[in-house]
Amino acid sequence: MDPTLIRAADLSETPWRNGAGRKADIATGPGWLLGFAWLDRDAPFSDYAGHDRTITLLHGAGFRLALPAGAELTVDKPFDPVAFEGAGPIACTLPAGPCEVMNVITAYPALSHTVQVMDAADLAHVTPGPRVFLVVLTGTLGAAQPRDTIVFSAPARLDPAAGTRVAVVRIEPGDAGEEDEG
Repeated sequence: MDPTLIRAADLSETPWRNGAGRKADIATGPGWLLGFAWLDRDAPFSDYAGHDRTITLLHGAGFRLALPAGAELTVDKPFDPVAFEGAGPIACTLPAGPCEVMNVITAYPALSHTVQVMDAADLAHVTPGPRVFLVVLTGTLGAAQPRDTIVFSAPARLDPAAGTRVAVVRIEPGDAGEEDEG
């Protein structure tokens, strides 16, 4: 069975939940989201109270997040996933210009997620599952180009090109099982 391919070129841009930016959802379900976002200017992030978030810098020089209680995160290493709680207020500043990121957001405790960036040669060790996504960061993975996503729900031959890097996103039931987000 061939894996499902989600082409980045086919994704639709929509406003963030708070309207302060733009995004393109790759895949969503009750209580979870995988997508791209463009950080075009300093702006507040949407409040995702009750959610865990992981953001991965794809393009740009990086940004800073001012989190509640005075905490701060600097995200300036491409392909290095950074996890944080989604409750706001969270302010994003862009000291060196616009950035593109990949977001994974899950409602806890119903769901959890992991994001691992690896060379495609290491994909032989990745177990497929109902919500396992392979987001191509560089190179090609069979017919998948950079920013395309493969839904990796069953074993499949992937045919990575040399030098291909992939973000492996896994969304799983958390401690409380799944629940719908209203």
